[in-house]
Amino acid sequence: MSARQTIIDHFSQLTPELQRAAAFTLEHANEVVVMSMRSFSTLASVKPATLLRLAQRLGYSGWVELKNDFIDELGLSAEGYAAKAEKLVRDKSPTLSEQMLAAQAENLARSHHDNAATLEQAVEVMESAAHVYVCGFRASFPIAWSLYYVWRLFKHRVSLIDGFAGNDEMFTRDFSAQDVLVIVGFAPYSRETLQVLSAARRAGMRIVALSDSPLAPLAQEADVTLFFATDSPSFFPSVVSGIGLSERLLALLVARHGPQAVARIEGAERYLIQSGVYVMPGKKPL
Repeated sequence: MSARQTIIDHFSQLTPELQRAAAFTLEHANEVVVMSMRSFSTLASVKPATLLRLAQRLGYSGWVELKNDFIDELGLSAEGYAAKAEKLVRDKSPTLSEQMLAAQAENLARSHHDNAATLEQAVEVMESAAHVYVCGFRASFPIAWSLYYVWRLFKHRVSLIDGFAGNDEMFTRDFSAQDVLVIVGFAPYSRETLQVLSAARRAGMRIVALSDSPLAPLAQEADVTLFFATDSPSFFPSVVSGIGLSERLLALLVARHGPQAVARIEGAERYLIQSGVYVMPGKKPL
């Protein structure tokens, strides 16, 4: 069970003092993983002993063990990509391909279950924007690019914050309260993602996040969060369910747009064929 769920399950059984500490811990999980118990207790305006008692009442031997659970939930554990790759090479599992497929299928199923009640809400926010900015850096970029590329076929006021040449400010300087940011990220979270997120909040934008955990900084700042799992027997997190989530969003967006979306897609498709970008079967490329 996750540290967050453990706190939620035990909350009603805590004393009022420990409930205040528990609520603050849930709301400031990012600070938990980087601060000492003494520093965090100062931030929470409680005594260090209160945090220790909280951890013990939750079934942990101490604060460090509770903190480590939060670190694991955020994907910031000490076992990095290299260590996982070394284990992969050492084990040489003959069923690795099957394990990968099973993990991807499980991630897709979890994403479907976790977002059943929020997909339409996310689409509502995305559709209401004067302009939509899509953002995802580093390993999250394929998910953001997929969403942006297809969305542009039927919606013109969509921009991709790609980070090329460090150009984030070219987009963030135009942010307004009438716009929406669709931001993608999973642990470990990139500096650029958090910078764009902060700029969007300052501008008063609404935010739709695609992320891997309720404790993610993206999820904590977003108006609507959609979750995708990244579990994988490989050394690197899987983005399969993130791509699947973007495809589900796009299908719902087209359905909501109706005939207008169909007309724009038809026009875009016609241009791509006539310009030679798409090569049709039986024809030689230009």
